[in-house]
This record gives sequence, C-alpha cells and structure tokens, in this order.
Amino acid sequence: MRTLVLVAAFLPFVYFAARDQIFHLRGRKVGVSENLLHLALGITLAILFTQALAGRHAAMIGALVLFAVAGGADEYIYHRDIPGKESDLHAKEHLALMIFLIVTLAVDWLPGHAGELLHRAGLG
Repeated sequence: MRTLVLVAAFLPFVYFAARDQIFHLRGRKVGVSENLLHLALGITLAILFTQALAGRHAAMIGALVLFAVAGGADEYIYHRDIPGKESDLHAKEHLALMIFLIVTLAVDWLPGHAGELLHRAGLG
C-alpha cells in the first residue's frame, strides 16, 4: 500500500515534467549543455524516487540536495526570461515535488504516531 501511495503522489510531478520536456521540444528549444543539466536532474530524481520507495530517508535527502544544486544552476543560468508557459510548468513541477516529499515523510511517520495523534485529539 505504501508503494502505491508514493507512486500516486509522484505521478503529478511526472506529468508536469513530461509537459515541460515537450515544451522544450516545441516551444523553447534548449542547447546541449542545458539538456545535460536536465539529464543530471533526471538522474537525481530517479535516485530520490527509488530511495523514497525503499524508505531510505537519508539517501533521499542526499539526492534532494544534489537535485537542489543542479536545479538551482538550471534556474539561475538558463531560466532567465523564459516564456510564461514554461515558468508555470516549473512552478507546478516544484509544487508537485514538494507534495511528493511531504507525502513520503508522512507515510513513514504516521504509522508510529497515529495513536498519539488520536489521543491528543481526544479520539483515542
């Protein structure tokens, strides 16, 4: 069940990332160096996702730090004055990734703390 929840939580990010990639093919064509940076982002996200599925939070956070470094470089070097449509896709990608991270941490934290939460809420 945990895996199903995490996959479902990751799908919105995949959707917006795919739309962003399609935009790079049809709207704002990107050069080789930006594509290589996008490849690095994809690799760090694959590591982040697999480590999240495995429940390895330290490795997941490590991949997130690498993603932030590569993503920051991408944003600050290549994404100045990008079209509004692409900026909108990036904002949605970032929000979807943040939601995935929160779901990942919550799915692993809640089982050990559900009784305490219910007790504090006066329900248990």
